Amino acid sequence: MFWIVIIALLLVFARMARAYKENIPDTLAISFAGLLMIMYLLAFFRGLKAIFFVSAIAIVYVLVRMIIDSRSSKSSLAKELSEYGRLLADPAVICAGAVTVFVGFMTRQQVFTWWDDINYWSSDAKQLFFLGGFPGKYGNVSPEFGDYPPIPSLAKWLFLQLGGKEYTESLQFLGYFVLCLIFLLPMLSRVEAAIEATDMKNWCKMLLKVFASVCTAIFPGVFNGIIYYGTPSDITMAIVYGALLLSIYDQAGHGKGFYYVRIGLFTAVLLLTKSVGIEWALFALIFYILMANRDKLMWLSVLFAGASYGSWLLFCFINRRVAKLTGAGIRMATSGTYTAPDNTIDKMRYFAEGFLFQPMHSDHNLTIDLSTGAAVIIIFGVIIGMYLLSLLGKSEIKKIALFTLITGILTYAIVFMAHISLFQTEDQYLDAYAMGISIARYCAPFTLGSIYFLVSIAFNRLRAKSGKKQFAIFGIACALFVLLCADYSGMAKYLWGYKAHIAENITYNSDMVGDDGKEIVEAVSDKAYWGKRIVVFRDGHESHWVHNTYISKEASPTALVYAAFLTEEDTSDTIRQKMLESHASYFYVEDKDGASFDLFSELVPSGEFEPGRVYKIEGAGN
Repeated sequence: MFWIVIIALLLVFARMARAYKENIPDTLAISFAGLLMIMYLLAFFRGLKAIFFVSAIAIVYVLVRMIIDSRSSKSSLAKELSEYGRLLADPAVICAGAVTVFVGFMTRQQVFTWWDDINYWSSDAKQLFFLGGFPGKYGNVSPEFGDYPPIPSLAKWLFLQLGGKEYTESLQFLGYFVLCLIFLLPMLSRVEAAIEATDMKNWCKMLLKVFASVCTAIFPGVFNGIIYYGTPSDITMAIVYGALLLSIYDQAGHGKGFYYVRIGLFTAVLLLTKSVGIEWALFALIFYILMANRDKLMWLSVLFAGASYGSWLLFCFINRRVAKLTGAGIRMATSGTYTAPDNTIDKMRYFAEGFLFQPMHSDHNLTIDLSTGAAVIIIFGVIIGMYLLSLLGKSEIKKIALFTLITGILTYAIVFMAHISLFQTEDQYLDAYAMGISIARYCAPFTLGSIYFLVSIAFNRLRAKSGKKQFAIFGIACALFVLLCADYSGMAKYLWGYKAHIAENITYNSDMVGDDGKEIVEAVSDKAYWGKRIVVFRDGHESHWVHNTYISKEASPTALVYAAFLTEEDTSDTIRQKMLESHASYFYVEDKDGASFDLFSELVPSGEFEPGRVYKIEGAGN
């Protein structure tokens, strides 16, 4: 069934390219954004599987249009099919497909080890896989991250279908990779168009296009290495932000419908990738006001994107999905009692050191491991270089430089404020190295997104100018930047190095779940509990929270929350109160010694309480 979606996607973006005279990589990104938004809508009704039916309709529609077009132009259907074949034979599409197959094969044994994936990103996609959509009230598997937007998980869900009915964790890595890769294609299309405009021989052009495709695939690793062992939404958000800036700037030569639909779809995907996407969407709106030929149709794009994000916020409100950080931020903003922590000056020093001197990726390479500060200098260096190469006029340079400067200052100020407010209790950031990695991750939309945008418009101008010297200078500079600063160590671990640690990682994850945790997972695995919340009571004399996170990942799609019981302090009444406060529908008690009988027996209608079993909470009202 997965392949029906892929065939539909291929035909739709080829049809769009033919109908609107647009380049294939652009229409692929737009079509994929549209696909994600349709899946988003279906997920509300737990109807994700219906995407196969929608795809079948799309295939029939394109085929019918082929027949109609062949008759109206008095050409054969075979000729019409060959035209679609020519469009789909675009080097960017072929290379993207080849890289996807290669990465999928090489990462087929990957398992999740990154804490944020264990905590939310992988668990959420796993729940989507089994439920076929979003869970109901209090049913999400990671309550502390309830309002995190779903686009990354939806992309993972799509590629999890490659495993059929069997859940195959490694396919999440492939879904994440493809999500990032497709939104890199608009940048690649500008590079390839500039190559095509040169007077080089065809074989030379083809080699350069393949080389550009490889550089594009490894480009995000320059700015962050987490992508090689986890699935951070920050990097996806950075790529989509760069694509959005390009779509706003790239106005000439496009119909208004195409232009504003593209902006609307990209903005919606940006907002639904991570909650802080609203910051970057606002920056993009400012950029539109500053750089574009404004039109009232923009309000339709804003309305569509706003409604898309608003529907998610409304859904989260109705189903009580509020992230821990969201709640903390609201309390800090409304209480009026916030005070800066005592270590603010220390964090400021570590922030400065991390920004200026620490590498953006944690892997060490024989080549250059850029710091965030160096990347910012390069961004402004590119702007100056574009002016010196006469790729942009003085007025445009001033506007772009001003926009970049102001958004850069705001970005780093906001992230620093987050470290002394929302993250103030996280002492791991009292270290320049850890702070540097954090800055690189959370500020990736500025660094990666800015360079994505600048490189794209530069090659667009090079295509128009057809200047050999300018093309050579800028092209070589871009190639050296990527080749000298890419995260080769991270790529090596991602593609084959991880295999040496598979058994170790699987054992570690299993040990973190533990034997008691495996019993919990087994007890809550019945389909009747999928998408339902179960409160697990564990001995309050021990700390379990890290292990609980691993257990919750294994238990997905059943949603677990945890509570402690102390036989010397608790009563049936206090236990009952904990159940109600958990908003759970069921409860489970882990108790090998049988010490909990008196606490829980009164809460079971028959009075026949036995630890290690799941019981419905009588009178629980969510």
